[in-house]
Amino acid sequence: MRARFDSSYIRSELERIGEQLDDPLTVFLIGGGAMAFQDLKTTTKDIDLIVASGDDLGQLQAVLLELGYDIVREPDEEYEALGAQRILENDDGCRIDIFHQQVIDKLVLSDGIRKRSERYLNPSNLVVELVSPEDIFLFKAVAGRVDDIEDMFSLLQTDLDFDVVEAELAAQIDLLDQELFVTYVNEALADLTEQHNVRTPLHEPVAEITERVYEELEVLHALDEPKSMPALQQELDYTTVELQDIVSRLEEKDAVKGTADRIERLSTTI
Repeated sequence: MRARFDSSYIRSELERIGEQLDDPLTVFLIGGGAMAFQDLKTTTKDIDLIVASGDDLGQLQAVLLELGYDIVREPDEEYEALGAQRILENDDGCRIDIFHQQVIDKLVLSDGIRKRSERYLNPSNLVVELVSPEDIFLFKAVAGRVDDIEDMFSLLQTDLDFDVVEAELAAQIDLLDQELFVTYVNEALADLTEQHNVRTPLHEPVAEITERVYEELEVLHALDEPKSMPALQQELDYTTVELQDIVSRLEEKDAVKGTADRIERLSTTI
């Protein structure tokens, strides 16, 4: 059972980092650490930080090592899937996950996330930007860790602006140039409904995107070898119009190419 840490502990660690830094550094605090400062969570196991450059990542890692943190070289499956560029832990068991621009290949530090963030701490050379509840909700929806569904439910108590969340989801699709990550959001929202019997305005648009993605993946899977449109239709339970629409979407994503007589798969991912 890993230790948990409250906002006072997190603040003291961030202050120690700021005092140790030789040059200015800005970090974006997301996840449970941010929720602790927003009085939405009493304790957290992790401090999730996003930095904007590789130089910032190196600078932060060097300071944490000086402060007695060690690199977690073999994280458990849950943390390996999270995709942090660096995971460091101190003797108290406090773990700091550092992300460089992107979280889990599913969330990018976009202009919108930056603008909605608020400066919360500025100890010495460290500037801590607190990510908005709307963006934390989206982060929790893609992170897939044990406590994330409970955290999403807590965030719902803040009267989230789901127009902002949906707009950021659309921005992330453009930045990542893919929609596959939306299926993870769909799974998290389904778990949220199952565990807490709540639905959000995000459920319907996410479900629609997820359905499209699953359709496209089904067609890609069927194209284990080039096939004609009639042969593909015979194998799959789609009308001609539906199948043409799916193939057209896949062509726009450069996942397939061809004519009605021969459709060839170019990629196994979308």
